Amino acid sequence: MIIGENMKIDQSDKKFILISLVILLICFFYLGAKGTYTSFESLIFGRATTKTAAIHLTINGYDVTDPTSVLDNRIILDNTTWVSTHTREEKISPGSSGTIDLELDPSGSEVAILYEFQFIDKVIDDDKLLNFGNITCDHTLVRTAVDTYSGIITLSDIENSDTISLDVPFYFDYINDIEGITEDNQVLDDLFEIHFHALQYQGETLVPYVEPEPEPDPEP
Repeated sequence: MIIGENMKIDQSDKKFILISLVILLICFFYLGAKGTYTSFESLIFGRATTKTAAIHLTINGYDVTDPTSVLDNRIILDNTTWVSTHTREEKISPGSSGTIDLELDPSGSEVAILYEFQFIDKVIDDDKLLNFGNITCDHTLVRTAVDTYSGIITLSDIENSDTISLDVPFYFDYINDIEGITEDNQVLDDLFEIHFHALQYQGETLVPYVEPEPEPDPEP
């Protein structure tokens, strides 16, 4: 077969073919890539809700879970046994003694509880009239400060419907020259103070209070 002059491909045709091939290759790679790799986007809208665990505690039937609550004087007086063989009933004088009975009931609480009692007596505040003795408890109670006793109510205690009982003895020393002790309107805060604090227990360690060593007598 003889190819004549008219069968020759001129230079412009070569450029056209080359450009066409390049365009075809670009389209091929683009379509191939698009077919191989895909993207996916998902927007999820929703709301997760859960109930907050409740803390609940009463002392002698008085609800103390309110952060603003205080251990009311009436609760203390109504649960106090006075012992005085030489003073009229419901009166106190030097030599008198007694016991305050406190019962903590965590029924209904859904979390463990760390609680603290602060007992302020004449040893702590010289303006007070009464002194506290050795405080006893039917559960573990740790003296964590000079005037503070702390305890833990566990989830096991709550599940077993346990209550915690404290016996707080007090006494009135024979001390001379105390003014005002014969007045009938002596208020409880003049005798002693009890402060109470409770919060959710989160694994804190109760560190026992250590009495400071007495200072040595000055050298003569």
